[in-house]
Amino acid sequence: MLKNPSPTLLLWIAFLSFISIGLQSGALSVAWLSMQGTFGVTLESLGILLIANTVGSFFVSFYSGAIIARSSVGIFCLAGTVFGLAGLTLVSVTPVWSGLVVAAFLLGIGRSGINAGINTFVADAYPSSRMNWLHAIYGVGSTLGPLLITFIVADLGRAWQMGYLVLLAFHLMIALLFLMTLKHWRLNEVTSAETTNRKGPSMTSSLKLLPVWLGVALFISHVGIQLSTGQLTNNLFVEGRNIDPKTAGIWISLFWAFITAGRVFFGILVDRIGIARVLRFATFGTVIGAALIWWNPREAVSFLGLALMGFTIAPVFPSSVSRTPQLVGTRHSPNAIGIQMAGAALGGAIIPGLVGYFADNFGLELIPPCLVVIALVQFLIHEAVSMQERRQVEVMASG
Repeated sequence: MLKNPSPTLLLWIAFLSFISIGLQSGALSVAWLSMQGTFGVTLESLGILLIANTVGSFFVSFYSGAIIARSSVGIFCLAGTVFGLAGLTLVSVTPVWSGLVVAAFLLGIGRSGINAGINTFVADAYPSSRMNWLHAIYGVGSTLGPLLITFIVADLGRAWQMGYLVLLAFHLMIALLFLMTLKHWRLNEVTSAETTNRKGPSMTSSLKLLPVWLGVALFISHVGIQLSTGQLTNNLFVEGRNIDPKTAGIWISLFWAFITAGRVFFGILVDRIGIARVLRFATFGTVIGAALIWWNPREAVSFLGLALMGFTIAPVFPSSVSRTPQLVGTRHSPNAIGIQMAGAALGGAIIPGLVGYFADNFGLELIPPCLVVIALVQFLIHEAVSMQERRQVEVMASG
């Protein structure tokens, strides 16, 4: 057990934990094509896998604020890593499709424990720039995940399961780091005298706040567009447009790399020019990127659109989480962030699954117009959030 770790050390542990869950998301982007052959399933079966992941994550995310209030961020995150280890182990060894679905369920629980816990902690203890950098680090994992699977499958000629054993080893290190610093992951407003008595606002009272619901809608659309792009464009490029699998895998990695670069870039700007301006530019840019993939006069234009989508998707999640305390108040913030994470889980399961279903039944070229529609919805919801924020500022000024 480490004694009195510095805030910087805790932030670095948070970064490493996000690399780990990013690796898992990025790996699936490329591994799914091999998984289809291993388990004899179609593209739309990805929806089943994502729904299992959502069932595992939804309730953990939804009640994360109440659970953290009664325990600590450290315990919550450590429990998440244990479930993640169980899921990664099962992915690596299961010979049957049902085993992979159960593994996705366990990984959903584990991912939510880390995601909701760390987001709540960083939103409470650090400025908005650190939140963007945290999610930039997630992008590092998401970038390395496809490269890892591509290297193991395409270059080494080994089974995709080998990649998940590497992820398992890295995740074990994260679990040990949380265990060594367990007592130090506390929110600022929780003092030692309050820890045993603090309950915080009820979930019902938090659900009565309009910004909470606008945030949920934004996270559903945002994670829907991010995962639909990351998980389905590999099938579009390889099976629909006959692009070399190695080239496609590299560009999927670059999509996640541009998310990383965008979060570093916008992390520098967001404290200077404001979250609303950054997100207006970003959400509109995502629409343009999706339109370029749809247009596709040549491969280079689609790749440019994919890169633009990654760059402009980048700041939406972290900046929206960081904005939450301002929109709902610090007391409601843990509940609100947990509810938003639940919305993110729903968006990540339902939207890519639906797009995959339409692509399987009506052709892979239906993927790009679906991306345009989802991106446009995200832009409009963000404008509604900004409008609500302006109204709150006007009410406070007049009061």
